[in-house]
Amino acid sequence: MISQLLVSYHTCPMEEPGQGLAGGMNIFLRGLLQGMEKSGVATVVLTRATGETVEVSEPYPGVRIFHVPCFWSSPPTRESAWESLDVFTEKSRLLLHGERIAPDVVSAHYWMSGVAARRLSGAPMILSYHTVEARKVPSPGGGEGALSPVRREEEARLAGEAARVVCFTEHDLKENRRIFPELSDRGVVIPPGVDERFRLLMPREVARSYLGLPLSGDFFLLAGRGDAGKNARAAVEAFRAVRARWSGELLLLVAGQEHRAEFPLDRVVHLGPVPHDSMPVLYAAVDAVLCPSLYESFGLVPLEALSAAVPVIVPRGTYWGEKILSEGGGLAYLPDDPDGLPGAMRSLLADPTLRARLSFTGPKVARPFTWERCTESWRALLSSVSTSRNPR
Repeated sequence: MISQLLVSYHTCPMEEPGQGLAGGMNIFLRGLLQGMEKSGVATVVLTRATGETVEVSEPYPGVRIFHVPCFWSSPPTRESAWESLDVFTEKSRLLLHGERIAPDVVSAHYWMSGVAARRLSGAPMILSYHTVEARKVPSPGGGEGALSPVRREEEARLAGEAARVVCFTEHDLKENRRIFPELSDRGVVIPPGVDERFRLLMPREVARSYLGLPLSGDFFLLAGRGDAGKNARAAVEAFRAVRARWSGELLLLVAGQEHRAEFPLDRVVHLGPVPHDSMPVLYAAVDAVLCPSLYESFGLVPLEALSAAVPVIVPRGTYWGEKILSEGGGLAYLPDDPDGLPGAMRSLLADPTLRARLSFTGPKVARPFTWERCTESWRALLSSVSTSRNPR
């Protein structure tokens, strides 16, 4: 059996996404870990935690999670996480020694996890950036963050040190290769899966009634954290533009972020952070999902919406934009066109036949994305680089 040390410094795979800094990564790790035992991989997870002592949980057979306490600011920030990385690494090193854990392979998720993994073990490392600093969209007028130069340097170094770097799509790998030439022979593509509960939803009227929403009208959903890369402002402004010219009842649900002053309250429902287990009812309640993000390493929200037979609206030039353009399931707009997103929204509103066709196509587009396929690919990758097969 392969033994894997999985370092997830920034987020605990069993916490509810949306409470930490990396909800999408948390969702991915939950799906991945559930399949590890079935794939014959014994997995030890190290993750950052509060408290005074190390706590251990075993959420699935063959998976042990060690919650390693270190300095934790409230609210947590990337800067405070970087400052406490030395403490996390030292405590983790002592833990591994005390527990006699000697993994065949180390997988690291997020760049700080890669830095920690480099210090903790001499076993081959598989890295997943999840996002790359050089490709992130800065906030308007915000400039570069204080940690950005450090992150860029470490991500470049990790590209040369990792045995393999996992990207979620060919598009993501291609873009990352432009920044890290080493990925030409080290980069691999393993798409994530989608939970089966997104493939069969409750009736729309039931979902709206459960959420306390009007039973009639056309609803859009915007789901994502409030950082600049999610481009939430563009979706809200597009909704304003559409509503100004549309006579029917419209509503925009905003999930995953707190209410922001620049987002109007009129016909915009701010749901705040939403547990991932509650997302299916939101998809069931809406007519379309807005995904205006200009940079995603993958984008789980479009995949979940497609699985749920809910049309998505995405910008061209992204992975989902080009995939939807060629395979269907939604509409792809030109992000530089001021009427691109509002025009796509009006097209869906005005054409029920188009909406029905896209709803029918979406599940077909999403069908290949399963956790079984994802975890089997991960198992094969872990096996190919592990020290049990390639002794040091």
